[in-house]
Amino acid sequence: MLQINQLSNKGKKTNDSPTFEQPLSLLRSCHDKIIHFSSSLYKLSQALHKDGWTPQLETSADQIRHYFNVAGPEHHKDEEEHLFPAVIALDPECTQAQSMELITLINTMIKEHVESDLLWEELDKMLAERTAEFNTLEQMAQQFARSMSEHARIENEQIFPYAEQHISEDLFKEMGQAIAKRRGVKL
Repeated sequence: MLQINQLSNKGKKTNDSPTFEQPLSLLRSCHDKIIHFSSSLYKLSQALHKDGWTPQLETSADQIRHYFNVAGPEHHKDEEEHLFPAVIALDPECTQAQSMELITLINTMIKEHVESDLLWEELDKMLAERTAEFNTLEQMAQQFARSMSEHARIENEQIFPYAEQHISEDLFKEMGQAIAKRRGVKL
């Protein structure tokens, strides 16, 4: 039996929860959820081989679809409209070798966003239609889970630490306010 639950902050202090005032913490939390839900999608695809579309698996599929149709696009916008431009603006002329490497990496991350969005569109359609092509779904879900995990790892280990070291607290605060405003959240 597959159970898809939202990640919780059990055991964490309330003040450790990500906020818009700490956009990198918010983005890392999103990465955790992306990994969780993409892994859950792969587990769902495996469970379908055994059980077919049960009411519980339909509910799980709908939870996964909701996450990637609502939060996924917002996460990409957070990075592409706010974080990435702020990192690039630190050295737009690429006067340092590290700047060129980061800009190249950011371009790769944006390309991967497009690729993952296209793969998700196919997966979403299969889930919505309650496909019987379980082998295809499983292969695509496995590819999606692997790519999401690797993508998040690269951003967490390479782009985010650079941003933490070089972006000012004031700019992070502005970034968080812009993210909140774009999402319709009043601070």
